[in-house]
Amino acid sequence: MGGDVDPETIAENLSALSNPLRIRILLALAETRRPNWDHRGMSYSDLRSAVGIEDGGRFNYHVNELRDQFVRSEDGQYWLTTAGSRVVDEIYAGTFSAGHEAVSGPLEWTCPADGKRLEAAVDTGVITVSCPDHGVLFDMMLSFNSPRGRDPDELFAWANRRALWYLESVSWDVCPHCAGRFEEAAIAAHSPESETRLETLGCETATMVIVGMRCRRCGVSFRVPAFYYALTRAPTIAFLHDHGIDYRTPELEYGSTAWRCESEPLGDGVLVRFEVDGDRLEIELDDALETRTYRRTLATEDR
Repeated sequence: MGGDVDPETIAENLSALSNPLRIRILLALAETRRPNWDHRGMSYSDLRSAVGIEDGGRFNYHVNELRDQFVRSEDGQYWLTTAGSRVVDEIYAGTFSAGHEAVSGPLEWTCPADGKRLEAAVDTGVITVSCPDHGVLFDMMLSFNSPRGRDPDELFAWANRRALWYLESVSWDVCPHCAGRFEEAAIAAHSPESETRLETLGCETATMVIVGMRCRRCGVSFRVPAFYYALTRAPTIAFLHDHGIDYRTPELEYGSTAWRCESEPLGDGVLVRFEVDGDRLEIELDDALETRTYRRTLATEDR
């Protein structure tokens, strides 16, 4: 359990939400975000009218239960706090009310290792993309309402962008779950087994380097191939763009025959090499996963 988590205080704050009228107050205040994100857009009378309460004493009681943690007021105006806004976001996302809608079907994408059609399935708020031979190649949490009106390919593309944001957040030393900082990265070579998820990546698996990160606050751990971190760096983005490859495309999540890469651990970082159509980029990341040096050459020049 996180070192600064106080279950009693959290339970007390969450209990303030256990009333339909208070939820209606939060939703009414959220209306001020729609046109201009003005968080101070409702007066006492407007808010009371919006939730339809004639009894002033009853209304005051419920507003006061939300005050400070979820609602703030000043000069007769009421607005949502950050916590209040987050609660409203999760309400609209269906986190507290939506059922676990299951969606499944084939994707347009094929496994780069064997060419077989990939399958996607969404259940209990998680999308998984699988290959018949290599098992699950990709998974990511989604909002419960996300499958509505979207096919598996759309969900996979969106989940891929979400996964990329996770990676970028981690590389910025910000935990995507709690905004905490990470412990020092552990960089080490890894020898993956055959017919696994890592085999489908466009990398030489014999030289795969894995980066391990653990959040100091919530304890969530990430173990990610080092080349993913290099993907978010400007030299790599430009290199791939020159070859018509968008670094945000789903193919970079699970591999492609259009590009190759290899990585090797250094004493204080990692070296990653990308190769596309005989063009090579070498990018060196330090132990904080920041770009230290890079150079671009034709692969034939190294032979």
